[in-house]
Amino acid sequence: MTRTVVITGASAGIGLAAARRFASDRLILLGRDERRLAAAGALFPGSTTIRADFADLSQVCSAAARIAGLCDRVDVLVNNAGGLYRGPRAIAVNHLAGFLLANLLLDLLPGARIITTASLAEAWSVLDVDNPLRASLAHRSRWLSYGSSKQANLLFTLEAARRWSSLGILPTAFFPGLVRSGFAATSPLFVLGKLVPVLFTSPARAADTLCWLADAPRSELVPGGYYFRRSLFAATPRSTSPTRAARLWESSLAAVAH
Repeated sequence: MTRTVVITGASAGIGLAAARRFASDRLILLGRDERRLAAAGALFPGSTTIRADFADLSQVCSAAARIAGLCDRVDVLVNNAGGLYRGPRAIAVNHLAGFLLANLLLDLLPGARIITTASLAEAWSVLDVDNPLRASLAHRSRWLSYGSSKQANLLFTLEAARRWSSLGILPTAFFPGLVRSGFAATSPLFVLGKLVPVLFTSPARAADTLCWLADAPRSELVPGGYYFRRSLFAATPRSTSPTRAARLWESSLAAVAH
């Protein structure tokens, strides 16, 4: 049976690599850059492209409404959009936008899989789960802000698994590794690191676990699980605390309601 697969951040990198693997499915591709998104859509006849800047939550709402108008169910939702930003923008783009999109599409998601691109960066920051947009010292650093947003990704996955289990929704997250893509193009050290082949992997290799999470038998997967190279992966207690996950969910609901 042909699935409906929604991929955010689909115009390049991991998102585009995943779209290639899902080419036989019905694809709905979301991206910020209109030119790159159009080029990506041209690769997959029959796909639908939706431009949305995830820094603007009103555009997330519009994208969700468009998706709901196109189909009556979503089988796989890939929350992959993200970037290296300083301050509240990191939380808005990397966490709140995907959180909002999933909640807006909830009526289409019973039985679906939600796969979120996380990161080892979750280990080096402390997210304020009660007020994730509050200005803090961590927000002055792009990498600390990014780490906070990746903590949020894992906490979202954990709490979504608890809240939506009765709907048959299977949320998981994965760490893609260090990827040779356009990510962190404004970080000189990260750009230099890409010159060392042994440290970085291709987008296609990075997307392998994502695609496996979409295809593997449900019995092989842990709801709320965090994976790397098709195996469960350890995260810090800050990112795996059910209490913190529940608190972040409530504060995220408040944040996207404004």
